[in-house]
Amino acid sequence: MQSRVIVSTIAAAISLACTAHASAQSNVAVYGIIDSGIEVINHSASIPGSKANLTRLSSGNLSGSRLGFRGTEDLGGGLKAVFALESGIGVDNGTSLQGGRLFGRQAYVGLQGSWGALTLGRQNSLMLDWMSKYNTMDNATWSSKVHDAAFSDRIDNTVKYSGKFDVVDVAAYYSTGYDSTKGGELAGHSKAGREVGVGAQYNGAAFRAALVYDRKNGQTAALENNTDEHLTFGARYKFGEAEVLGGYLRRKQDNVGAASVRTDMGWIGLAYQVSAPLQLSASLYRTDVKNSDKDPLSLISMVKYSLSKRTDLYLINSYASNRSGSNLGVNGFGVDIAAGQNQFGTMAGVRHTF
Repeated sequence: MQSRVIVSTIAAAISLACTAHASAQSNVAVYGIIDSGIEVINHSASIPGSKANLTRLSSGNLSGSRLGFRGTEDLGGGLKAVFALESGIGVDNGTSLQGGRLFGRQAYVGLQGSWGALTLGRQNSLMLDWMSKYNTMDNATWSSKVHDAAFSDRIDNTVKYSGKFDVVDVAAYYSTGYDSTKGGELAGHSKAGREVGVGAQYNGAAFRAALVYDRKNGQTAALENNTDEHLTFGARYKFGEAEVLGGYLRRKQDNVGAASVRTDMGWIGLAYQVSAPLQLSASLYRTDVKNSDKDPLSLISMVKYSLSKRTDLYLINSYASNRSGSNLGVNGFGVDIAAGQNQFGTMAGVRHTF
């Protein structure tokens, strides 16, 4: 009896949704990515005092695993309502990612027209939306974000404008508290947790380039005058089946009562489509810490084979080289690496999109 009630309830909900769809001219899509593989790295410090190899199942290696809902509603006169709810999923253990948020990847609603789109909620920064696309690995686990986590930034409490005008994209955003788990949105301290960003992007047939500026303030009343600035340029040029990608990042961290920290990062890579299913790519990244000899670099290569339009196999290799005590691992600074060691890692897996 109970099962009949449940089935009847689901049927009624579907019927109601279909009716709403027809009358409001709305369009809702369910989508996702499931990506998992085996990761092996050496000189691991996941066990204190150990430099042994680490073998584990890992999730989101090539693309972050996710489940999402997005949609639009035609409001007439060229105006649409838009929304997105996207949850990050750890396929290895089934948990929610992004600090345990239910919709940690994206959660926004807004309006869209010929003038662009204005959206409110938790949203991607331009470092993630645009700049991560200027390296061969996009936003893979082993990519530009290994050298600077800002390439994978998502921002809470954000008002964002984005517009497309012929071959030029423009965008800007303002957050009243970019990480709700750590602070911001304090009465009398409007700078605490504030993040602002602006950028422009050119989309040519063969050549693309983007320039993005992003600045964060400290997230508490005591740290609100601290700032973390990124100015990032990226470019990519496609010729035949090959594409060259590269960029430069200038970062400046100002902390009240302490010396500024300057970091430059540069990268270059090449991707080649050998055949319809087979792609090869490799990238070199280097971080230059000013007034220091700690200038680590990493080399990352990938072989990707598409079994279909939705399913890929991949093999990714990464080597992180350290000097003068720097601690860059294949998964980022100070992550799974014994200090002062170089590190090699390899991962093989499968990615399915739906």
